[in-house]
Amino acid sequence: MVSLTLIKTEAEELVRRIPRSNNQQLQSELVKLCEAHWRTVRGPQPSAPLAQILWSSTPPLADLLVDLYTQGDAPLSNILPNLDLARGLAVIVLAEIQQGNEFGVHIAHEPMKAYESNVPPPAWLNKISAMLHGTLDAPLLHLHDRHNALWKSLAIIAAQTKRLDLAAIQAVIQWLTMDGPTNGPSDPVLEKLRQSVADAGILFLKMDKNLIQYEQHHKPHKPVRTRQLGELLLEIRQLWLR
Repeated sequence: MVSLTLIKTEAEELVRRIPRSNNQQLQSELVKLCEAHWRTVRGPQPSAPLAQILWSSTPPLADLLVDLYTQGDAPLSNILPNLDLARGLAVIVLAEIQQGNEFGVHIAHEPMKAYESNVPPPAWLNKISAMLHGTLDAPLLHLHDRHNALWKSLAIIAAQTKRLDLAAIQAVIQWLTMDGPTNGPSDPVLEKLRQSVADAGILFLKMDKNLIQYEQHHKPHKPVRTRQLGELLLEIRQLWLR
């Protein structure tokens, strides 16, 4: 993947072209607008455990920005001159770097570069919006393909949750490391997901800071770092959006 140093340099160059003196204020306003948009999109808090997990996990700011852009959001046009998506994404890149969210940085950087000089195609915009709203269809997963069991398990989680962001997937995996509900009724959707992941050959055991411990086909496997998990999710995301 592209280094964060280079990404930051590219984003700063784009942000410098925005006709506004206080870019830090612009960043703050844009992030707040995206976060407020998620509160609107997600609706009231659900009762089912898995739905609560997803409700509590904010998607990438870049996806929220793209959805606002696609809607022609009036508050966004007041914040971002000429509704320049590439420069808006550059602002998001810098915000994600400040937050230490490497996955969010890469999500914002790719379209920032792709649409710096080109108008984003409606088909791509609509797919991002559909993904954010949970209506994008997952690509057909062939269990006999070249990908390993961990990749397949992540693809299964993405397909059943309609989420392709690291924060949400980590939260789901954290839940899957638990034996089951300690209070209240079980969640049949979550238990179905647990079984689907097991059928792919993966049993998640424990999350410890940046490491995820798991078994693959009933044997202990070398722990995977969350950064590696993010890289796998980026691959899966590309399949959804192509």
